[in-house]
Amino acid sequence: MSNGAESLAYFVFDTEHNHDLLAVEELAQRCGYAVISLDEVANYSDAIKIIFDNGQWRIHLDNSSAIVSVDFSDPRFYTRVNSSALQGEYVVRAVLGRKKTTQPLTVLDATAGFGHDAFLLAAAGCQVTLVEQMPLLAYLLEQAVQRARNSTNNLLLSAAQRMIVESANSVMLMQQWSANRPDVVYLDPMYAHAENETKRGLKKSAAVKKNMAFLQRLTSHKAIDLSRAQAGHNQNCHDELNSEGEGMIEAALALAKRKVVVKRAPGAEWLGGLKPASSLTGKATRFDIYPLS
Repeated sequence: MSNGAESLAYFVFDTEHNHDLLAVEELAQRCGYAVISLDEVANYSDAIKIIFDNGQWRIHLDNSSAIVSVDFSDPRFYTRVNSSALQGEYVVRAVLGRKKTTQPLTVLDATAGFGHDAFLLAAAGCQVTLVEQMPLLAYLLEQAVQRARNSTNNLLLSAAQRMIVESANSVMLMQQWSANRPDVVYLDPMYAHAENETKRGLKKSAAVKKNMAFLQRLTSHKAIDLSRAQAGHNQNCHDELNSEGEGMIEAALALAKRKVVVKRAPGAEWLGGLKPASSLTGKATRFDIYPLS
Protein backbone atom coordinates (compact mmCIF):
# COMPACT_ATOMS: atom_id res chain seq x y z
CA MET A 1 0.00 0.00 0.00
CA SER A 2 2.98 2.32 0.38
CA ASN A 3 3.22 4.87 -2.40
CA GLY A 4 6.99 5.05 -2.19
CA ALA A 5 7.06 8.79 -1.52
CA GLU A 6 9.16 10.37 1.18
CA SER A 7 6.76 10.76 4.07
CA LEU A 8 6.66 12.36 7.46
CA ALA A 9 5.23 9.15 8.85
CA TYR A 10 3.10 6.23 7.81
CA PHE A 11 -0.46 5.37 8.67
CA VAL A 12 -0.86 1.71 9.51
CA PHE A 13 -3.99 0.00 8.23
CA ASP A 14 -4.99 -2.43 10.94
CA THR A 15 -7.51 -4.89 9.50
CA GLU A 16 -8.59 -5.98 12.98
CA HIS A 17 -9.73 -2.48 13.94
CA ASN A 18 -10.05 -0.35 10.81
CA HIS A 19 -12.76 -1.63 8.52
CA ASP A 20 -12.71 1.22 6.02
CA LEU A 21 -9.46 1.41 4.09
CA LEU A 22 -10.83 4.29 2.00
CA ALA A 23 -11.29 6.45 5.11
CA VAL A 24 -7.73 5.70 6.20
CA GLU A 25 -6.36 6.53 2.75
CA GLU A 26 -8.31 9.79 2.58
CA LEU A 27 -6.97 10.88 5.96
CA ALA A 28 -3.44 9.89 4.96
CA GLN A 29 -3.71 11.86 1.72
CA ARG A 30 -4.95 14.91 3.59
CA CYS A 31 -1.92 14.73 5.87
CA GLY A 32 0.58 13.83 3.15
CA TYR A 33 1.38 10.38 4.56
CA ALA A 34 1.70 6.93 3.03
CA VAL A 35 -0.42 3.96 4.12
CA ILE A 36 1.10 0.60 4.97
CA SER A 37 -0.26 -2.67 6.30
CA LEU A 38 0.56 -4.25 9.64
CA ASP A 39 2.79 -6.74 7.83
CA GLU A 40 4.98 -3.86 6.63
CA VAL A 41 5.41 -2.13 9.98
CA ALA A 42 8.77 -3.77 10.74
CA ASN A 43 10.24 -2.10 7.66
CA TYR A 44 9.30 1.39 8.84
CA SER A 45 10.86 2.36 12.15
CA ASP A 46 9.09 5.73 12.17
CA ALA A 47 5.61 4.37 11.53
CA ILE A 48 2.70 5.99 13.33
CA LYS A 49 -0.10 3.53 13.95
CA ILE A 50 -3.51 5.17 13.74
CA ILE A 51 -6.61 3.22 14.72
CA PHE A 52 -10.26 4.21 14.85
CA ASP A 53 -11.14 2.96 18.31
CA ASN A 54 -14.20 3.57 20.47
CA GLY A 55 -15.49 6.37 18.26
CA GLN A 56 -12.27 8.28 17.69
CA TRP A 57 -8.87 8.10 16.05
CA ARG A 58 -6.08 7.14 18.42
CA ILE A 59 -2.38 7.44 17.60
CA HIS A 60 0.06 4.78 18.76
CA LEU A 61 3.67 5.98 18.81
CA ASP A 62 6.12 3.34 17.57
CA ASN A 63 5.42 0.02 19.29
CA SER A 64 5.10 1.55 22.71
CA SER A 65 1.98 1.74 24.83
CA ALA A 66 1.86 5.53 24.48
CA ILE A 67 -1.42 6.57 22.87
CA VAL A 68 -2.20 10.11 21.75
CA SER A 69 -5.71 11.41 21.17
CA VAL A 70 -7.66 14.64 21.53
CA ASP A 71 -10.57 14.10 23.88
CA PHE A 72 -12.12 16.98 25.82
CA SER A 73 -14.18 14.54 27.88
CA ASP A 74 -11.05 12.90 29.29
CA PRO A 75 -11.54 13.05 33.08
CA ARG A 76 -8.02 14.41 33.62
CA PHE A 77 -8.94 17.47 31.56
CA TYR A 78 -12.68 17.66 32.11
CA THR A 79 -12.25 18.24 35.85
CA ARG A 80 -10.63 21.60 34.97
CA VAL A 81 -13.57 22.54 32.76
CA ASN A 82 -16.28 21.36 35.17
CA SER A 83 -14.92 23.31 38.08
CA SER A 84 -15.79 26.43 40.02
CA ALA A 85 -12.12 27.32 39.52
CA LEU A 86 -12.52 27.71 35.74
CA GLN A 87 -12.55 31.50 35.97
CA GLY A 88 -9.35 31.26 37.97
CA GLU A 89 -7.44 29.44 35.25
CA TYR A 90 -4.47 31.58 34.26
CA VAL A 91 -5.34 31.47 30.56
CA VAL A 92 -8.92 32.58 31.30
CA ARG A 93 -7.74 35.39 33.56
CA ALA A 94 -5.16 36.56 31.02
CA VAL A 95 -7.59 36.58 28.09
CA LEU A 96 -10.76 37.87 29.78
CA GLY A 97 -8.98 40.37 32.01
CA ARG A 98 -10.91 42.48 34.51
CA LYS A 99 -13.13 44.34 32.05
CA LYS A 100 -16.67 43.01 31.91
CA THR A 101 -18.22 42.91 28.45
CA THR A 102 -21.82 42.35 27.42
CA GLN A 103 -20.76 40.39 24.33
CA PRO A 104 -18.51 37.28 24.49
CA LEU A 105 -14.93 37.93 23.45
CA THR A 106 -13.82 36.55 20.11
CA VAL A 107 -10.46 34.79 20.40
CA LEU A 108 -8.10 33.55 17.72
CA ASP A 109 -5.97 30.75 19.17
CA ALA A 110 -3.25 30.85 16.53
CA THR A 111 -1.31 27.86 17.91
CA ALA A 112 -4.06 25.49 18.96
CA GLY A 113 -2.00 22.35 19.61
CA PHE A 114 -4.19 19.89 21.52
CA GLY A 115 -6.87 22.54 22.07
CA HIS A 116 -6.96 22.48 25.86
CA ASP A 117 -6.51 26.22 26.40
CA ALA A 118 -9.00 26.96 23.62
CA PHE A 119 -11.57 24.69 25.23
CA LEU A 120 -11.10 26.36 28.62
CA LEU A 121 -11.68 29.74 26.96
CA ALA A 122 -14.76 28.46 25.14
CA ALA A 123 -16.11 27.00 28.39
CA ALA A 124 -15.59 30.44 29.94
CA GLY A 125 -17.82 31.96 27.25
CA CYS A 126 -15.41 33.02 24.49
CA GLN A 127 -15.98 32.43 20.79
CA VAL A 128 -12.76 30.69 19.77
CA THR A 129 -11.20 30.00 16.38
CA LEU A 130 -8.46 27.38 16.66
CA VAL A 131 -5.69 27.42 14.06
CA GLU A 132 -3.36 24.43 13.73
CA GLN A 133 -0.98 24.00 10.82
CA MET A 134 -0.15 20.32 11.35
CA PRO A 135 -2.83 18.56 9.26
CA LEU A 136 -3.08 15.45 11.44
CA LEU A 137 -3.41 17.42 14.66
CA ALA A 138 -5.93 19.78 13.03
CA TYR A 139 -7.96 16.73 12.00
CA LEU A 140 -7.88 15.29 15.53
CA LEU A 141 -9.05 18.68 16.85
CA GLU A 142 -11.92 18.78 14.35
CA GLN A 143 -13.02 15.31 15.39
CA ALA A 144 -12.79 16.15 19.11
CA VAL A 145 -14.87 19.30 18.68
CA GLN A 146 -17.48 17.39 16.67
CA ARG A 147 -17.72 14.67 19.33
CA ALA A 148 -18.22 17.33 22.00
CA ARG A 149 -20.97 18.91 19.88
CA ASN A 150 -22.71 15.55 19.72
CA SER A 151 -22.34 15.00 23.46
CA THR A 152 -25.26 14.80 25.85
CA ASN A 153 -23.10 16.74 28.33
CA ASN A 154 -24.36 20.32 28.16
CA LEU A 155 -21.06 21.78 29.31
CA LEU A 156 -19.09 20.03 26.56
CA LEU A 157 -21.79 20.78 24.01
CA SER A 158 -22.03 24.51 24.74
CA ALA A 159 -18.26 24.99 24.75
CA ALA A 160 -17.81 23.09 21.49
CA GLN A 161 -20.50 25.18 19.80
CA ARG A 162 -18.26 28.20 20.41
CA MET A 163 -15.26 26.59 18.67
CA ILE A 164 -14.18 26.52 15.02
CA VAL A 165 -11.05 24.69 13.80
CA GLU A 166 -8.93 25.92 10.89
CA SER A 167 -6.02 23.99 9.36
CA ALA A 168 -3.60 26.68 8.21
CA ASN A 169 -0.31 28.47 8.78
CA SER A 170 -1.31 30.96 11.46
CA VAL A 171 1.04 33.76 10.41
CA MET A 172 -0.19 33.64 6.82
CA LEU A 173 -3.78 33.43 8.04
CA MET A 174 -3.39 36.49 10.28
CA GLN A 175 -1.64 38.48 7.57
CA GLN A 176 -4.40 37.69 5.07
CA TRP A 177 -7.32 38.02 7.52
CA SER A 178 -10.46 39.41 5.89
CA ALA A 179 -13.20 38.67 8.46
CA ASN A 180 -14.02 40.69 11.57
CA ARG A 181 -10.89 41.14 13.65
CA PRO A 182 -10.77 39.01 16.82
CA ASP A 183 -10.81 40.78 20.17
CA VAL A 184 -7.87 38.70 21.39
CA VAL A 185 -5.13 36.73 19.65
CA TYR A 186 -3.72 33.96 21.84
CA LEU A 187 -0.30 32.46 21.12
CA ASP A 188 1.34 29.39 22.62
CA PRO A 189 4.40 28.80 20.41
CA MET A 190 6.26 26.83 23.06
CA TYR A 191 4.49 23.53 22.34
CA ALA A 192 6.57 23.20 19.17
CA HIS A 193 9.82 23.58 21.09
CA ALA A 194 9.50 21.03 23.86
CA GLU A 195 13.20 20.12 23.83
CA ASN A 196 14.07 23.61 25.12
CA GLU A 197 11.32 24.15 27.63
CA THR A 198 12.74 22.16 30.54
CA LYS A 199 15.75 24.46 30.54
CA ARG A 200 13.38 27.41 30.60
CA GLY A 201 11.52 26.18 33.63
CA LEU A 202 8.54 24.36 32.12
CA LYS A 203 7.53 21.44 34.33
CA LYS A 204 6.09 18.63 32.24
CA SER A 205 3.75 15.88 33.41
CA ALA A 206 3.77 12.41 31.88
CA ALA A 207 0.79 13.35 29.71
CA VAL A 208 2.47 16.52 28.52
CA LYS A 209 5.68 14.63 27.73
CA LYS A 210 3.71 12.11 25.67
CA ASN A 211 2.00 14.87 23.70
CA MET A 212 5.31 16.66 23.22
CA ALA A 213 6.86 13.45 21.88
CA PHE A 214 4.05 13.24 19.35
CA LEU A 215 4.54 16.86 18.27
CA GLN A 216 8.29 16.36 17.97
CA ARG A 217 7.63 13.35 15.76
CA LEU A 218 5.41 15.42 13.50
CA THR A 219 8.01 18.18 13.19
CA SER A 220 11.17 16.04 12.92
CA HIS A 221 10.72 15.00 9.29
CA LYS A 222 9.80 16.80 6.11
CA ALA A 223 6.05 16.73 5.54
CA ILE A 224 4.63 16.31 2.07
CA ASP A 225 1.30 18.12 2.14
CA LEU A 226 -0.26 16.94 -1.10
CA SER A 227 -2.78 19.75 -1.45
CA ARG A 228 -0.10 22.40 -1.02
CA ALA A 229 2.35 20.51 -3.20
CA GLN A 230 -0.18 20.51 -6.02
CA ALA A 231 -0.45 24.27 -5.62
CA GLY A 232 3.31 24.61 -5.77
CA HIS A 233 3.76 25.48 -2.11
CA ASN A 234 5.84 22.67 -0.63
CA GLN A 235 6.68 23.56 2.94
CA ASN A 236 8.86 22.12 5.63
CA CYS A 237 6.81 22.25 8.81
CA HIS A 238 9.93 21.82 10.90
CA ASP A 239 11.49 24.94 9.38
CA GLU A 240 8.25 26.87 9.79
CA LEU A 241 8.00 26.00 13.47
CA ASN A 242 11.66 26.19 14.40
CA SER A 243 11.70 29.95 13.96
CA GLU A 244 9.72 29.99 17.24
CA GLY A 245 7.02 32.38 16.22
CA GLU A 246 9.01 34.43 13.73
CA GLY A 247 6.58 37.06 12.49
CA MET A 248 3.87 35.65 14.75
CA ILE A 249 3.79 38.30 17.45
CA GLU A 250 3.92 41.08 14.85
CA ALA A 251 1.03 39.56 12.88
CA ALA A 252 -0.96 39.07 16.09
CA LEU A 253 -0.45 42.66 17.25
CA ALA A 254 -1.54 43.96 13.84
CA LEU A 255 -4.72 41.84 13.88
CA ALA A 256 -6.09 41.84 17.43
CA LYS A 257 -8.53 44.57 18.51
CA ARG A 258 -8.03 44.46 22.28
CA LYS A 259 -4.97 42.46 23.24
CA VAL A 260 -2.50 39.71 22.46
CA VAL A 261 -1.76 37.04 25.08
CA VAL A 262 1.35 34.88 24.79
CA LYS A 263 1.90 31.72 26.83
CA ARG A 264 5.52 31.10 27.77
CA ALA A 265 7.59 28.99 30.10
CA PRO A 266 8.45 31.00 33.26
CA GLY A 267 12.09 31.50 32.27
CA ALA A 268 11.56 32.06 28.55
CA GLU A 269 12.44 35.29 26.77
CA TRP A 270 9.69 37.55 25.50
CA LEU A 271 8.34 36.41 22.16
CA GLY A 272 10.01 38.39 19.39
CA GLY A 273 11.93 40.32 22.04
CA LEU A 274 8.85 42.47 22.69
CA LYS A 275 8.26 43.38 26.34
CA PRO A 276 4.65 42.87 27.51
CA ALA A 277 2.74 45.44 29.52
CA SER A 278 2.13 42.83 32.23
CA SER A 279 2.37 39.11 32.93
CA LEU A 280 0.54 36.46 34.94
CA THR A 281 3.01 33.88 36.22
CA GLY A 282 2.22 30.49 37.68
CA LYS A 283 4.46 27.60 38.68
CA ALA A 284 4.57 26.09 35.19
CA THR A 285 3.66 28.90 32.80
CA ARG A 286 3.71 32.63 32.25
CA PHE A 287 1.14 34.62 30.30
CA ASP A 288 2.48 37.82 28.73
CA ILE A 289 -0.20 40.43 27.98
CA TYR A 290 0.00 43.05 25.24
CA PRO A 291 -3.02 45.43 25.48
CA LEU A 292 -4.02 47.33 22.36
CA SER A 293 -6.93 49.42 23.60
